[in-house]
Amino acid sequence: MKKKTTILLSAGILFVSANLYLALKDDSKAVRSSYINNWTEVGKESLTQTLQASGVVTPEEEHHIYYNDKPGVFKSFLVKEGDRVDSGTSLYEYSSDNIDEDLAELEREKNQLVREATLIDEQIQQLLYLQSVSASASDNSTPVLGDGSTGNSSSNDLVQVSIEKEIYDKQLEKSRVKSEIDKYDDMIDSYDGSDQIGRTSEVDGTVKKINYELKNPIVTIISDTPKVEGTFTERDLKNVEEGMEVYVRSDLFKGTVGGTLTKIADYPETDPSVKKESHYPFEIELEQDLENIIKGTHVEVSIVTNQVLNASTVPGKSVEKGKKNSYIYILNEAGVVEKRKIKKGMDLNGKVEVTKGAKPGELLVRKPEKVQQENSPFFSRLNIDSLKKKTFSEEGNRTIFKHIMVGFFK
Repeated sequence: MKKKTTILLSAGILFVSANLYLALKDDSKAVRSSYINNWTEVGKESLTQTLQASGVVTPEEEHHIYYNDKPGVFKSFLVKEGDRVDSGTSLYEYSSDNIDEDLAELEREKNQLVREATLIDEQIQQLLYLQSVSASASDNSTPVLGDGSTGNSSSNDLVQVSIEKEIYDKQLEKSRVKSEIDKYDDMIDSYDGSDQIGRTSEVDGTVKKINYELKNPIVTIISDTPKVEGTFTERDLKNVEEGMEVYVRSDLFKGTVGGTLTKIADYPETDPSVKKESHYPFEIELEQDLENIIKGTHVEVSIVTNQVLNASTVPGKSVEKGKKNSYIYILNEAGVVEKRKIKKGMDLNGKVEVTKGAKPGELLVRKPEKVQQENSPFFSRLNIDSLKKKTFSEEGNRTIFKHIMVGFFK
């Protein structure tokens, strides 16, 4: 009995020693398994790169009202600084020695607008006729190609869209002309038979300044619609361009307000100097009106300089950099650590976009230094919670023994 025990013990020691030697020998050809205890999935998310700047809310437009010093007498201003005015609100009144000529001039300008509106109506009617003819032709005819197959109606669709756009543009133009006619009607109606006539506002807004010395412009009106102004540094200019998407934040309103970078000055706001950095003004048009926001409010601006939607992403630390290429280690379905070459895209806040070489959902090693040998088997930490009596009872003794031996030899 002792002899049998000694033989088994000696065989066991020899077996373990041989395996340790093969595993630890530097030039050993034995396949080494990697102990991988930290892995993650290739993600799918949107990456947005932004440039931060500061801005201030200002009126989108300033409208200047001028006083023509014709023979006559200025009477009075009908508004004061800070007053809200609507289009058509009387701003000031004056008397004229040539009131009849002034009214005749207003009538002439109004009649010119009426003729313009009539011409636009005729053009709209012609376009509507063309639209009906085009629609009828599209319904009653089917183009046939040389091989006998029927062609598509993309050309007819293009014509229809073009006509619809032209009609829409003409209707907008007609609305503008009609608004101008209404303004002239208000100016003519303001004449009450005396020698006084008034000047009305052409826009909605707030009276910013009145020049009581009658030096032009005698009235300045700022629009209710806000915009955001700020400046870029010299270094910022290489990363921004007009048309970029913008987000504006402030403690004075909830959430963010979207906008568009509409203007970047190509000359600094002050004369260039070798002693200081140049700053270039920019303007942002907001997507929604912030009527309750006070002009002059300072805001934080985020300009979207680069964005990738639904990108495949991996942690930056999981990427191994070679001399020419970058690699990640994928844990594939065959139980092997696969070294895979990838093509990188945007690198942002510890996340790397993978444009080629990996798909969302694949498992990869977080720490490449944990890989003992590429394209070799791997194993992970035992999940103690899974060692339940029920788990073993569902497996036969033969299967359990097989798994134990596979794990031992691995």
